[in-house]
Amino acid sequence: MQKRYLKLSFSLLFITLASLSFPLKIATGVKYTFRNTFYENYIVLTSSLERKIVIFNMKTQKIDYFLNNIGIYPAISYLYKDKLLIIDSVGKQLILYNINNSVVNTKNLENKPVFYKRFDNIVYVLDSTGNLYGFNFDLETVYFHKFLSDPDYFDFFNSKPIAFYIWRNEFDVEYEEKLLNFNLTTPVFMVSKYILDFRGGKILDFETKKVYETAPYISFGVIWNNKLYFGSMFSKEIYAFENDKIYSEAKLDFPPTSGKILNNKLYILSAPKNKLIIVGKDIKTYDTGNFPVDVYSFDNKIFVICAENGEINIIENKEGG
Repeated sequence: MQKRYLKLSFSLLFITLASLSFPLKIATGVKYTFRNTFYENYIVLTSSLERKIVIFNMKTQKIDYFLNNIGIYPAISYLYKDKLLIIDSVGKQLILYNINNSVVNTKNLENKPVFYKRFDNIVYVLDSTGNLYGFNFDLETVYFHKFLSDPDYFDFFNSKPIAFYIWRNEFDVEYEEKLLNFNLTTPVFMVSKYILDFRGGKILDFETKKVYETAPYISFGVIWNNKLYFGSMFSKEIYAFENDKIYSEAKLDFPPTSGKILNNKLYILSAPKNKLIIVGKDIKTYDTGNFPVDVYSFDNKIFVICAENGEINIIENKEGG
């Protein structure tokens, strides 16, 4: 294991003397929208607890569709043209809803879905026994892979499925039908060639198989300017990884809970502190609604989804991006 955790003076300095406010806040009529997706100019908000789905049009800044009484526990929803594919994790089924004519089709699943991701127009569903399915928007099975055990998360590396196991002593990664052990605690997501250990504060370069130690509670990772940037909720810092070294790039006033690159800017959300921090040529901090979880950009506007009350905050980005 290589220990390359260096805390240095850094090129980005966050100065949060004052916070700006969003001039426009739109109530969607739903709460607890923790898992959301987007397609073209639409944001799809899913409230699992309220069993509601809202399709919000970023172009018109209006709600185009509002669906009630969806499944038993709709975990997440994906839109493609006029088809809305909903994963009901408790009902163990896929629901296909045509937003134009309200026709509904369903597909029962043998086991409970535990994790899901969309790549292009295929929705991949990992179930509780280690089966990985790929479904198109006609509910046809177009991909299948069986993992050796029952992983918690998955991704694809070099076009092949890779699985992640959390809180396991014997193994933590599965790839090419091999169970591997890198002494990771909670490998929950992959960014390019890097596997990030959320709780353990480790980064695995899966190409070189080297493990690097850093601050725990890694909340996000992005590739920006050919570097891996990631945030730690524990240290309240943003780090950059380059040439086998981890540098502290910024010390925040708030714990970063998610981050995303939009039009060559770094957008950081702090859900418990209700903040959006935008890093570009300069740095701006905004007060948001309660518990911001997602940020999107469309037509020079920034849209922040606040999960606790389903509110959408909108600001105009005059610089673009």
